Amino acid sequence: MATNFVEFRRDIVALLQTLRLSLDRPYRDLSLSGADGREKYTRAMLLVEEARIKFNSYVRQRHEPTEQEWHHARDIVLKFLNTLLHSPDVEPEFYQRRFRIPSPRIDRENLSSLTVALSDGDFTIGEAIIRYIEAIENSRVAGSIQIPLDFGELVKIVPRQQVAPAKFEIVDSRIVISDGAPKRLEEDTKNIDAALDHIVGTGKNLIESLEQSNCDRRLLESVKELHKQVTQDGNIVKLGLTNLACGVMCSQFERELPDALCATFNSYNTSISMYVAQFPEWEQFTQRAASIEIDDESIVEIDLAASEVIEALEAQPELADPEVPKTIKLVRELMSHPGKSAKRAAFAMLKTIENLVSSIVRHSIVALNKTAEKTVEAISSAAAQVITGLLSIALIAASGIGPAAVNAGAPWVDKITATVREQIEALAKP
Repeated sequence: MATNFVEFRRDIVALLQTLRLSLDRPYRDLSLSGADGREKYTRAMLLVEEARIKFNSYVRQRHEPTEQEWHHARDIVLKFLNTLLHSPDVEPEFYQRRFRIPSPRIDRENLSSLTVALSDGDFTIGEAIIRYIEAIENSRVAGSIQIPLDFGELVKIVPRQQVAPAKFEIVDSRIVISDGAPKRLEEDTKNIDAALDHIVGTGKNLIESLEQSNCDRRLLESVKELHKQVTQDGNIVKLGLTNLACGVMCSQFERELPDALCATFNSYNTSISMYVAQFPEWEQFTQRAASIEIDDESIVEIDLAASEVIEALEAQPELADPEVPKTIKLVRELMSHPGKSAKRAAFAMLKTIENLVSSIVRHSIVALNKTAEKTVEAISSAAAQVITGLLSIALIAASGIGPAAVNAGAPWVDKITATVREQIEALAKP
């Protein structure tokens, strides 16, 4: 959060304006909302207005506030944000909206780096609120008055799954891979199909040539895996990362291969790079990965977390399809390559585990809410056991990547661990 009076004031004004406009959007057609909708709308808007008036009472003066005034101003914002997260007057969909500062109404040039980053990045309002709470709590004068979220309220801050090498869903109480065909722009369809046909043909010829050569078997298996992903027309991020890793591996064995075979491989590798570049998901992923700093310590931390998640999934096959740990293993293997590839793969692994946590938590909230009385007591012992098992996997995953996720702009992962642990304990009670 801003460390000086002017910057802090502009940040909060921008935040309150953004929340007000975002709250206003779902209720613009009040004729469809009914009396209850209008009442909720009014209470929610009054909540923002009350915070704005109270905040301004401490910071509207031209001189910098005293230490005590700083304390009160920040506590007002902190209390408001926590109250907003718990408000029954705000629809859950509000927290999943994209966080956007209403430029040019707000002077962006004088906002803090945090506020600009949140506005320019792919953050939901729920994620942004958590970032502001965290920043204010860590400031030198603000007291910590955060109210823990109930488990059902986690839906407000746990985002839907993001672009990553894998997405998940829970089908018949079991985690499965949910990836489908990658999204493509309509105007690029013909070019993409033509490129795919060329790549498939080149891949077949390359594999045949490698099989007839005395190349290292690891390179051959790597190309076969890459070719398999191409022909499956599945997750474009996983394909792009596998292609990068395959290129690195080929360079390591280049001296062992004939020049003609190296040229064929390089052409194949380049063709796939151009192919994945046609998809918006790959562009979004690479831009986000480039904007995140992941140091060597975080890479080790993410790698250990991936190992623990794989172990937990394999230990409970009744809760996860075999393809789930297999996919996570594949992404983890990509982290073993040196340089930028390792950092990009670490970011991919981080997002994959985040998606796993998101899928489990959001599914569990829905499952618990389906009970007649919406209480733990109303759940059958079998259902409670399944949810407990799933949440235990989510807790292992979230605990493992927590610090790295905070640094990568996903503080919600670290924030939910205590609540998930409490829910597991509640389900375990007789």
